[in-house]
Amino acid sequence: MRIKLFLLFAFACLVNPAKSQLIKAGNAIEEQKLGKSGLFKQITFKGKRYFICEVDPRQYNITLFNKLQNEAETYSFTTISSLKKKKLLFAMNGGMFEKDFNPVGLFVTDGKTYKPLKTSGGTGNFYDLKPNSVFMIDSNNNPQVVTSENFAAEKYKAEIATQSGPMLVIDRTLNNNFKEASLNINIRNGVGITGKHSVVFVISVNKVDFYEMAQLFRDKLNCDNALYLDGFVSQYFAPELQSAPEPGVPLGVFIAVSRKWRERKMLCLHFHFTQNLISFNP
Repeated sequence: MRIKLFLLFAFACLVNPAKSQLIKAGNAIEEQKLGKSGLFKQITFKGKRYFICEVDPRQYNITLFNKLQNEAETYSFTTISSLKKKKLLFAMNGGMFEKDFNPVGLFVTDGKTYKPLKTSGGTGNFYDLKPNSVFMIDSNNNPQVVTSENFAAEKYKAEIATQSGPMLVIDRTLNNNFKEASLNINIRNGVGITGKHSVVFVISVNKVDFYEMAQLFRDKLNCDNALYLDGFVSQYFAPELQSAPEPGVPLGVFIAVSRKWRERKMLCLHFHFTQNLISFNP
């Protein structure tokens, strides 16, 4: 009987390695690395667990997907995985969207603006808990999270950009609309910038309020600025941790992280060529 249970447990781990690793990371474990790439970890902060992906856009491609660029056909983790193939490392919902799956606000990908910055009013977290803001990366691979007002005023040239809200951390200050120990808790995800080049993607494992998530970005992840992306719809897919995307509600906007194989291959070729010249040296 014990052998059968062991085999069943081993099979479950093979089917969904991500879940098997997350189960090990209980509340008593503050931090646990996941996978072999070095991009993923799970941390516990003030009793709540979070899944983290941290990447440098100089080393990895970060792209956005929405049906506006896809002739009105919505994307999914499966379609993005098919497009990126073995290059895909991570994908996550990347901002708020309307009932028709179009972005609520600004959407830029590959340097093309598909939807302009939204500055008009409305109801919901995006409008009520201002400032809302923009996560963007420019042509020099510099990532930023800036308020929507600053984005409009500075006229940034973005390669990718997604607008969402509320902004969680503004210049190391928590959004003053948030209340500690709020009853408004949910699964949530967001993005922050730490240092000059590191982008930190976060999705909560437990339900959290805005204040808790903002504290995580500032006090644990050392982000000067951070943006809330969405709530209960939040999902991610990491191929090295999961054999396939898990079923979930349809999403409108996606963020994907993939390998820069071509650039790395060219660097390797340059290295080997240089080494051959040195060894030749008649």
